[in-house]
Amino acid sequence: AKENPFGRGESFFEDDTKFERGPSKWVAAGLSLLVPGAGELYLGDRRGAAIFLSAEGAIWSTAAGFYVHGNWRKEEYRNFAAINAGANPEGKDDEFFEDILHYSSRDSYNYWMHLIYRDEIPLYPETDEYFWEWESDEVWDEYGDIRASSERSFRNAKIVLGVGLINRVISLVHVLRTDIEAFDANEISGEEDYGCGVMPTAFITVSPDGSINPGIGVVKGF
Repeated sequence: AKENPFGRGESFFEDDTKFERGPSKWVAAGLSLLVPGAGELYLGDRRGAAIFLSAEGAIWSTAAGFYVHGNWRKEEYRNFAAINAGANPEGKDDEFFEDILHYSSRDSYNYWMHLIYRDEIPLYPETDEYFWEWESDEVWDEYGDIRASSERSFRNAKIVLGVGLINRVISLVHVLRTDIEAFDANEISGEEDYGCGVMPTAFITVSPDGSINPGIGVVKGF
């Protein structure tokens, strides 16, 4: 120990004194915003971390699955239009395939656009590149079903990613409400039940029609 430099006899400070800082809830909150469950893991809440990390993995894998399915169906309806309506999909944007959905042929589209808007919007050139005409109403309806399936998958993917944001908020709130001292005491005593009661989690369900329904539930036993 070093003596007080002002001449007093008592020790002013100890050389071997170590300043120890415990885990910060704000650091945990930042980690939870990046990856739900990371904040819980940082605080020592292994069970909470497992729940949020599992939910995060399920969310991203589900979103990726919807995006893959949406792109697969998109390629399918483009090829379907080429085969059954004579459309040329090369270099065409989504607006072109939207017009194919609502008008039976290029001539029909040009007729109604000219009738309603006159010269306010451009018409499709009368060339092979912009030609289409559905062979029958049945195949036209089938095209609509395939396109709707693609759009629904892309929409579901966005909803699932929205659930991912909710999962981050729930994880953030959870770590801010965590009793760090209780975790430390349980760690010292060797106990595994941290006594957290119930934990909210975000989840999704899929309806028979393929639509996504997000929700919030609770997991007991923590």
